[in-house]
Amino acid sequence: MLLSAERAGYDVFLTVDQGIPFQQVVAGRKLSVIVIRSRTNQIEDLVPLVDSIMLAIARIQPGQALQIP
Repeated sequence: MLLSAERAGYDVFLTVDQGIPFQQVVAGRKLSVIVIRSRTNQIEDLVPLVDSIMLAIARIQPGQALQIP
C-alpha cells in the first residue's frame, strides 16, 4: 500500500487505520504517514481536525509517522 503510494508520487499518506505504522515500515521511505485518530471516520468527526492535519503535513518529514490529535 505505501509502496504504491510512493510510486504514484505521493508525499504524505493520510489514514484512519491506526495499525499502519505497526504493519508497514515507514522509516526510510520517501513518503510520510499521518494517522488520524477520531471517534469515527465520518466527515463530521474529521472536519474539526483539518487544521491539525494541515499543520502536520507542513512539518512532517519523509519516513516519519505521527498521529493526530
